[in-house]
Amino acid sequence: MRVKSWRAAMALAAGLAAALTCGAVSPLDELMPVPKRIDRQAETVSASVLGNVKIVSGAVEGAPVGVAEESYAISVAKDGVTVVAPTVKGVRYAQITLEQLKALAGGATVEVCRIVDWPTYRWRGFMPDTARNYLDMDSLKAVIDMMGRYKLNLFHWHLSENYAWRLESKKYPQLQAKKAFIIRHIGKFYTQDDFREIVRYCAARGVTVMPELDVPGHAQAFRTAFGFEHMTDGNAGQIVADLFDELCTLATPAEMPFVHVGGDEVWRREMEGVAPETLKLWAETLAKNGRTLVNWIPGEPFPTVGPRVSMMWAGKEPPADGSPVFDANGMYIETLDPFELLTVAAFRRTCKWDIAPERKQGVIFCAWHDGFVGENYADMLRNQQIMPSCVLFGNSFWNGCAADRPDRTSRMPFPTEREFALAVDVERRVLAQRDRVLKGFDRPFHFLKQSDMRWRLTDKDGRLIAKDIASASISPFKASYSRCNFITNTTGLVFMETWIKSPVTQKVGAWIGFTNIDRDHGLKRARPLPKLGEWTRFGSKIELNGKEIPPPHWKRPGLDLGKKYPDFKAWTLYEIDEEPYTDQEYYMREPTPITLQKGWNHVKLTLPMTAPVRGWSSHQWIGTFIPLLGTTDHPREVPGLEYSSEPPSGN
Repeated sequence: MRVKSWRAAMALAAGLAAALTCGAVSPLDELMPVPKRIDRQAETVSASVLGNVKIVSGAVEGAPVGVAEESYAISVAKDGVTVVAPTVKGVRYAQITLEQLKALAGGATVEVCRIVDWPTYRWRGFMPDTARNYLDMDSLKAVIDMMGRYKLNLFHWHLSENYAWRLESKKYPQLQAKKAFIIRHIGKFYTQDDFREIVRYCAARGVTVMPELDVPGHAQAFRTAFGFEHMTDGNAGQIVADLFDELCTLATPAEMPFVHVGGDEVWRREMEGVAPETLKLWAETLAKNGRTLVNWIPGEPFPTVGPRVSMMWAGKEPPADGSPVFDANGMYIETLDPFELLTVAAFRRTCKWDIAPERKQGVIFCAWHDGFVGENYADMLRNQQIMPSCVLFGNSFWNGCAADRPDRTSRMPFPTEREFALAVDVERRVLAQRDRVLKGFDRPFHFLKQSDMRWRLTDKDGRLIAKDIASASISPFKASYSRCNFITNTTGLVFMETWIKSPVTQKVGAWIGFTNIDRDHGLKRARPLPKLGEWTRFGSKIELNGKEIPPPHWKRPGLDLGKKYPDFKAWTLYEIDEEPYTDQEYYMREPTPITLQKGWNHVKLTLPMTAPVRGWSSHQWIGTFIPLLGTTDHPREVPGLEYSSEPPSGN
């Protein structure tokens, strides 16, 4: 298997999809990330040979210079396995691939083959926001374990925010005084020993820690700790420099080459601006400590005193100063519905700028949790789709994407479109990882097959918007179904319909949802929460075989989620959300019980227009429905179901 182009990738995916329908998929075709090349022979051998490994130090032919240290080659033969790699990094990735292959083979056979592999990007990262919401150490380690499994190698650790400065300072202990914590998780922070432990834990899994102390914006906790009104008050600039100095004592430059200084959104509040001389002081401090400064772009103009990387969170073009770049643009998973993760991972091309290849340092996806996660810190892994994202973006960051299809990132392709086979292939691989490689996994893993679903959309007058939609969550306005003329529907309804054929009458669960509240300060769009007996405050409803499915017994019916805190000056544009998440989204609550009758079942969702909020689009329909077995944290597909977007004959 050698993939050289987008066309070749599509042909490969189509072939694998065809093989799947015949029940003949090799474990080699379920690996994640997908290796660069697999050369197969007709012979198969017992999977037991995968435990007999010989390691040889050497170069991997064809590996680009910038990523060659992570390359590896695996030769599977009748008498065992030979791994060739130039460094321990390559050996580690080869071992991960072999462990996957063994789990996917399930003790049966594997093909005699040669696997040759290397990453497209040198740095492939994930960032959890543990400053707005503290995440316990066990959960952090679980995330790092998952990163290591899927060859992500940069742990971007966001440690300070308006809410708290969550890294212990022995020089300035007032940062951990209770008064310095704003509203959330008072007194919860990471000790310096915790930090060192995470650095060691990451290193053992091939992951590098990149801490972020976010200044001069997002710094209310910092200013509160010292009684500063403005970031220019007193010796604030020198204190921050001291904190960077102290941070650099916790790990060597080899262990922690990058330090992220934040620098974004200072425009929000004038009290957070600083003089260019202060930015230069901080840059000089990190250069003196042998670190590479990383800053958000758009953001403050940090000077290039020492090595520097620009991290793009918005904007179309990187800085013209020639600095290396991390890409995080469009990689905020809290803005994505769980069922959008697949299409974003499959069709969003990263680092797509027209700049020198050596400037493209890597890609990072982020989990910003602006809303309050509550007092169960591990719920961040339930409210954000972190674990499946590690699998999906581990693959796309390792391989890159040959062609950018922004029109496909918000919806699954139609089954007649060529990209559909590629999406199905990625989906199938994730399911194989979920069921065999991650068997017994004890953290939330919200991922279900959706590609066999078929929906139709009509407007309030019965006019067809689109049909044969292969998705579990549908936002008609966002998806822009170009196959048909989208009907501007400013006052009416959209209807989602599907027909499901069940082999038997059976009681199953279903994810049912109509909101998108955890998307970019999205609670304001859905406030207040629905009352008892309502799915939403807009009159959304769902019918199964002509009977309405009642909504859950909400834990906080009618609650207004947005509150103003006069003493909290974190945001000037938004009210803040301080009511903990409980059951607001379908993936935060247990599945709704439903009964599928033997034969065809008709499902119809009514999606009213939601109200506009402070300039947001008024077209905010969204509907989610998918039958499932198991729990919300560990869902599984209902076997044997067939879907149609047309009424079956006789219905």
